[in-house]
Amino acid sequence: MNLDQYLQGNYSPTAITGYHYMINRYKSLTQAPEKASYQDVMSYLAQLRESGKHPKTIRNHLFAIKIYYRYLLAAGLRQDHPCQFLYLQDKINRAVDVQSLYTMPKMEKFLETYTPNKKNEATRQREKVVISLLIYQALTVLEISQLNLQDLNLEKGTIKVKGNVKNNGRTLDLKPTQIMLLHNYMNETRERLLKQNKTESAALLIRNTGKRILPHGISKTINCNRKETERMQPLKIRQSVIAHLLKSGNDLRIVQVFAGHKTAAATEEYKQTGLEELKSAIDKLHPLQ
Repeated sequence: MNLDQYLQGNYSPTAITGYHYMINRYKSLTQAPEKASYQDVMSYLAQLRESGKHPKTIRNHLFAIKIYYRYLLAAGLRQDHPCQFLYLQDKINRAVDVQSLYTMPKMEKFLETYTPNKKNEATRQREKVVISLLIYQALTVLEISQLNLQDLNLEKGTIKVKGNVKNNGRTLDLKPTQIMLLHNYMNETRERLLKQNKTESAALLIRNTGKRILPHGISKTINCNRKETERMQPLKIRQSVIAHLLKSGNDLRIVQVFAGHKTAAATEEYKQTGLEELKSAIDKLHPLQ
């Protein structure tokens, strides 16, 4: 039994790609990972903290590492689990900082000014599709990676988003510009990549290898060739879109359905109070800013 077989037999297909990525990253940065100790695992987690990874991301990496050692135990390649009872205490701040979110003009400019790495010029259409789904439908990177060709209906101008543990499924309208963008991507970039790799895929968005895109790589790709001050975080784009819809006077329930939130309370967190709006205005006008 190899690692692929173990993952396929114990975890969902949508989760396997993420686990693969995190396990391979751990193996590449850890000396003799199959023999690593508790201290080695802690040292790797410390590297993630130092690189600025979010506490939630670090927890996900630890979970993947635990899965790797469960596999080694099941395959008889190891007799003990070095981090079976390791649980992190990093505090996760779930509050939405509405004052630091992006404006719609800034996000739309981010889409308009996207320029890929010269080596990846052929996938320009795909990245613009991804950025547009972040900005106009406020999708999460997981939702984007899970999209299949059959979820898209260009005639009706809609896209079906699958539900998951955190968010409800929903069908969202596409912008007119997105319809043409998606049409060109599917008939040009996507078809070319499939032919080059002599493969088939149900995924809407595929990598240069012909395989489904990974959620973990989206942030790096859309920020390619951008200055650090011009980069945008996918999660923060989603938060900004939701906050903008509420600020524009849209009904809370409608925004909840659009965002896929399971409760109205989750959507309520994006509301900006009058005091916050006043503080934001003062910050912008203050002569020391």
